Amino acid sequence: MKISKLLFYTALMVVATTMTVSCEDVDNSKTNDSLKVKFINSNESTYTITTLQVRNRGSVDQQLTPTAPWSANVLKNGERIAPGEHIIFTLDLPEGQWAEYRLGVDNGSGEEVMLYDQPDYDGFTNLPITHSGINERTVSVTITYKSSNQTIIVSGWLDIAGIDK
Repeated sequence: MKISKLLFYTALMVVATTMTVSCEDVDNSKTNDSLKVKFINSNESTYTITTLQVRNRGSVDQQLTPTAPWSANVLKNGERIAPGEHIIFTLDLPEGQWAEYRLGVDNGSGEEVMLYDQPDYDGFTNLPITHSGINERTVSVTITYKSSNQTIIVSGWLDIAGIDK
């Protein structure tokens, strides 16, 4: 009986020591500063995205003044996102922070319209991309026409953890 107790306590100490060493080796002060984003123009959209700009806003638990200027267009070399299509890009965004994005679309006549620059724009603004929990995010947006004030608006959006397959 004494030998089995001794083995049990020895095994318990080995496990406890291993867990202690493992916990000490983790550096919680380091965060991942890049976020893989799948950005979708939803099937319900009626416009093709021609410009996607992003700017960091700081901690996810605050509505802060932007911490960076608007980025250059994430879409390169005439790339466009038609309804139902997506792009994948990497965003320089520390974990625990969020960014907002703004969009330009082809108005159907080959002209670009920056949504938030339209007079009487009343669609969603401060659209988020958050870096929380994991280093992948799926963002989706729906862009439609609002006849009451004759503007193209963001009428719906989604920002969820993970890459939606």
